[in-house]
Amino acid sequence: MSQVLPIMIAAKALDGLSMRMTAIAQNLANVNSPRFQPVKVDFEAALSRAAAQGPEAVKSLTFDFVADKAFGPGDDRRIDLQIADAAATASKYMSLVDLIGRRMAIHQALTGGR
Repeated sequence: MSQVLPIMIAAKALDGLSMRMTAIAQNLANVNSPRFQPVKVDFEAALSRAAAQGPEAVKSLTFDFVADKAFGPGDDRRIDLQIADAAATASKYMSLVDLIGRRMAIHQALTGGR
């Protein structure tokens, strides 16, 4: 595995997590709309497959918003689950940022800041 690949994977995961947070925010903003149709972003499996193929596959990988099933009048919209997803997504994002920061600090220490 090249030394750059783990950072590329982490950066692409940050992209996916950012998109997921955008989807959750959109869902929360529209949850009371008639015929509410939430969106989601599932990227982990695609990122794992791309990582196995190498840096070029990771670099070219894109993620999309995917429409979930629509809710009808009276359906239970479970805002609490959206909020729990937002908290989990934020936690993963912060962990990856911390991981990247630590890796960069190690690199700077070993290379004298170059």
